Amino acid sequence: MDSRRSRPLGAALSALAALVFATPTLFLPADAHASVKLVFIVGGSALFAFGVIRVRAEGAETREPKDDRPLDGAPPPPA
Repeated sequence: MDSRRSRPLGAALSALAALVFATPTLFLPADAHASVKLVFIVGGSALFAFGVIRVRAEGAETREPKDDRPLDGAPPPPA
């Protein structure tokens, strides 16, 4: 494994998705067209989905393979 820490891109994308979801509420008038709000919903959903995929991929890269050997390095007992 590389000694350099990976960037948490999935978490950043999920936070950006939350910002995109909140944008119509914060900056658009209440009587704005639904089609404008739909653009933010679709864009935020795509960002959130990609962020979740990245988080799961980042977790898979750091997992160690399971090793059933004892800590002293001896081979496991025969079954």
